[in-house]
Amino acid sequence: MKLTAPLYMLRHGETAWNTERRMQGTRNSDLTERGRSQALAMGRTLRAELAREPGPTIFLRSPLGRARETSEIVGRELGLVSADWRDDSRLAELAYGEWEGFSWKEIEVTHPTALADWRADPHGYCPPGGETHYALRQRSLAVLTEIAASGIRTVVVGHGVSGAVVRGLNLDLDARAMFVLEKPQDAFFRLLAGSEERISCD
Repeated sequence: MKLTAPLYMLRHGETAWNTERRMQGTRNSDLTERGRSQALAMGRTLRAELAREPGPTIFLRSPLGRARETSEIVGRELGLVSADWRDDSRLAELAYGEWEGFSWKEIEVTHPTALADWRADPHGYCPPGGETHYALRQRSLAVLTEIAASGIRTVVVGHGVSGAVVRGLNLDLDARAMFVLEKPQDAFFRLLAGSEERISCD
């Protein structure tokens, strides 16, 4: 699996639950005003980036609401309509099960060692009723393999953890290294075979 055409990985803009440090996972929280401004900036920056090398582009997104809302704002800057985006459930965020909607402070009341346990085993740890990093890695690898096989420039609007896994797979990182990758909402990444470039959005 080798990317021969650029893959642009965008994370959704800031949400209300992001500001409250709540676990979102498969549940949704709407973008804040700041989040919508971040999406607008990503759209403007991406438009300039894609214009440098005009050509066919595939537009993919997570079907979760915050990613869809971000993609619609980005898309307007690119001159896209909603139908130009293809939803792919494999790009959805890691499922946190019973923890979704709760902050770490609230989770640690009933699971005081949760974060330490997760950091100790980032590959296999599973939140109650949730999903392991291994499972996320498998679905991320499947979609990344298809993107690479297409040989066509691709834009993805996704999430923090699931996006970091796609990036980590391209960089050939292990689960522990993927776990600590930066997950900005005011920048995105241009991936090519084994490398990535961080692109800031003003």
